[in-house]
Amino acid sequence: MHDSTAWGCSNCGLIASDGQALLVDTQFTLDATRTLLSAVAETVPGTEITTVVNSHGNGDHTWGNQLLPEAEIVTSASSAAHLCHEMGPEELARLCAQGDTSPVAAYAAQHFGAFDFSGVEVTGPTRTFDGRLEIKVGTTLVELIDLGPGHSAGDVAVHVPEDGIVFTGDALFNGAHMVTWSSSFSGCVAACDMLLATGAETFVPGHGRITYRPGVREIRDRLECIGQAAAAHAAAGIPLEAAARLVCSEYAGDWAHPERLFTAVAAAYQEAGVPGAEDMFSRVAGMAQLANACSAGTTIISRWVRSPSGA
Repeated sequence: MHDSTAWGCSNCGLIASDGQALLVDTQFTLDATRTLLSAVAETVPGTEITTVVNSHGNGDHTWGNQLLPEAEIVTSASSAAHLCHEMGPEELARLCAQGDTSPVAAYAAQHFGAFDFSGVEVTGPTRTFDGRLEIKVGTTLVELIDLGPGHSAGDVAVHVPEDGIVFTGDALFNGAHMVTWSSSFSGCVAACDMLLATGAETFVPGHGRITYRPGVREIRDRLECIGQAAAAHAAAGIPLEAAARLVCSEYAGDWAHPERLFTAVAAAYQEAGVPGAEDMFSRVAGMAQLANACSAGTTIISRWVRSPSGA
């Protein structure tokens, strides 16, 4: 078992019915995707994966797509158009190979250096949709929900109504802080509301353990508090980097990767009309800087720091 809260280690899902299957996301590397497909073949022998749904365009959910050349690959139109503006596999491997030459390279090497991206050919969707799309998998109805921008430029949830299950992609992280690549942190909160509105009881996050309605509400409320704190710091004119440290000191808790809170604050600042760290590379640099500050025990005490209740 891998640590599904770690960078690059994501959850996938399988919906199988009457000899057909829909796979929710592939893996970061070809070897990991082959392991996934072997597990599918062992669990539901004779079942054909006819559809792959990419919850969004990040490589840890899509770079195994090429191993399913006969399947229809579906994602939202906004996800397909933006493709998350991330590094390709060769570029990421080169960055990791640079080691300690810069804070960004060191951060990349620490979290991605163990992955082997050999042979990956980035393979995009063959079908896109807006809003909602229903797909039949055998006799099972599956509903795809375009959640809009939040974690990425366009996140997709996969709802199986008859089972009361939603595969959320990275609209939910459980046990680790969310990465926000889009410029809409409020969209992360809205996505939680849309997930709850399905009426489902069980939610499979993109990273971390399976959770249930109370867990989703808790994550939603945590995100709302983070957004409110970041907006208050923006209104007070606090520089982005300082605000990220304030938010981290207040909301890091015991979840993994508190440095990712830099991306939440950057997105909230953009929504407030305060520019800064608008591209993926800048946000990775901000995370690396915040991680270094946290490891060095750096703290900031400010009259603007608020309690989790917002008091």
